[in-house]
Amino acid sequence: MKKMKQVVVLLVVFAMLLVSITACGKKEESKDSSEKKDAEYNIAVLIPGSVAYFTATRAGADKAAEELGVKLSYSDANWDAAKQLSQIEDAISKNVDMIAVCAADAEGILPGIQAANDAEIPILTFTNAVGSDESGTVDGVVSYVGQSETETGMLCAEIAKELLPDGGNVVCIEGKPGTYPQIYRSKGFEEGIEGSNLKVVYNQTANWDKEEAMSITEDLIQKGTDIDLFFCQDDGMATGVGQVLEEAGVRDKIKVIGLGGSIQGLQALKDGYMDANTYMSAEEEGHTAIETCVRYLKGEDVEKLTLLKQVEVNQENVDDFKGEW
Repeated sequence: MKKMKQVVVLLVVFAMLLVSITACGKKEESKDSSEKKDAEYNIAVLIPGSVAYFTATRAGADKAAEELGVKLSYSDANWDAAKQLSQIEDAISKNVDMIAVCAADAEGILPGIQAANDAEIPILTFTNAVGSDESGTVDGVVSYVGQSETETGMLCAEIAKELLPDGGNVVCIEGKPGTYPQIYRSKGFEEGIEGSNLKVVYNQTANWDKEEAMSITEDLIQKGTDIDLFFCQDDGMATGVGQVLEEAGVRDKIKVIGLGGSIQGLQALKDGYMDANTYMSAEEEGHTAIETCVRYLKGEDVEKLTLLKQVEVNQENVDDFKGEW
């Protein structure tokens, strides 16, 4: 009888342990599921500098983050490559899940790419690619999301040839030196006008700044430079150029090409301050960058290169486009 009681007690204890273990297991499983469900990927988004374009890019990124349930932390390098490298190191020290960087300098960013690789933190580039491959791809980077800057430059060259079929003298107003768009928009434009009667007589950076572009234009007009067309590597600079030409009374003699399809750029085209423009959605670019990051973090295959295209905008189709920045 005593032995039977002992057996019963042991069975009860065993049953209680089994229930406890099962309950704990279910609780732990529930906890894990809850954590997985509620978990947010932390993505560091590094912007090269404060220009209007990145306001729209950020809007698209924020929209993607809200849709996909991820957390974004932004840093602005103020066009300082060394500062951006420091921001990458900071993101690494915070053990973020991924870094999305729009490079302040195409070559200067490379040590940061290596640092992220060494820390086993995936890194994606967008808008401004890195390295010296004009495709935008580079070893150590998960994916590049943006346009082919060479193709964009070539598109602007085709527009220039349409505007000046008999040729003429061209002034190129460029963006921040060393940035991927500045380098390859110039390359694409120069390749695109080869074999034509268009000739680049002057190249000058305005650092994506409208006021700088206006100052350069004023100086060229005062010097009496023979100019038939201005090719500006973004809308803000092109709008400034067009305004100066209008004020100087020579706008009808000199063509202006902008790039990017901003709010002010499209309006400037409508108002006659420029002759042609291009358009690509900055919001789509930002959205796609974050969407690609999340897909990669979830273990999905992503393309090394996700290209968005600029399209020509002119007086005939300008009303079909809506600026974002």
